[in-house]
Amino acid sequence: MNEHLAHCIHQIEPTMFPLIIFQMVTTSLKHGLSSSSPSGFAGLGLILCGPFGKPHEGREMAKAAELILEKPGMRSAASYTAFITQSYCYHWVSPLQNTMAPLLKGYQVGLEIGDTDRACYCLISRGYHLFYIGRGLDSIQNELEASIQVVTQLKQDIARLRIIILLTTAKKLRGIDVEAGDKILDSMLATAASTGDVNLSAYANSMNLEVFVFFQQWKEAVELVEKAGDVRLFIVSTYTATRYTLLEALTYLKAAQSSSGW
Repeated sequence: MNEHLAHCIHQIEPTMFPLIIFQMVTTSLKHGLSSSSPSGFAGLGLILCGPFGKPHEGREMAKAAELILEKPGMRSAASYTAFITQSYCYHWVSPLQNTMAPLLKGYQVGLEIGDTDRACYCLISRGYHLFYIGRGLDSIQNELEASIQVVTQLKQDIARLRIIILLTTAKKLRGIDVEAGDKILDSMLATAASTGDVNLSAYANSMNLEVFVFFQQWKEAVELVEKAGDVRLFIVSTYTATRYTLLEALTYLKAAQSSSGW
């Protein structure tokens, strides 16, 4: 129950997320381990890696979650634990490439145990990580198109929207359906604004910034980062947040160079 609440809170009101995680970990320490314990310790790793800025301590909590997962009766938490540890913890201290296999395994295990929600979380995270490690855009497009078919069959609408954002970005970078892609991302932002889905908005803005920086559209990039605000608040501890920080800094640097005539 608490792990479901924690995920919803993390998406909608991330400032409340630590309270749920601390309760989960405290309950495990006081009353013994349960099937929610792995995700609780993994969530503590997320908090340590991101907001607290202690990635090595966060990694140890992620490892603790994985050790708990090996105990009998914990398999129901396997997919969600893989999603949290690989999406929010390990990329701080290890190459992003190392998350590929565990996320794929998390997806497969999720399907096996009927945890389709968390299986699709792993699929989304794997797709974005493939993009960030520099996999060929044609290969990424093929995998994402296959992923959309899967999440559509599983009726995972939230996952579908996140994957569409990434697929649209990959196609735009390849020069495919650029105008249609612009309309799709604008539609995503409009949907996010009307529904209050700050996480969806954060991913759409992050991918828009990727495109602007790639094509050196610095004016558009500056306008985006100023209008979007601090999107990292809604994608805490993800590699996407780290990437956004880099692109935001590059955007302001290029803007300063342009205004000073460097």
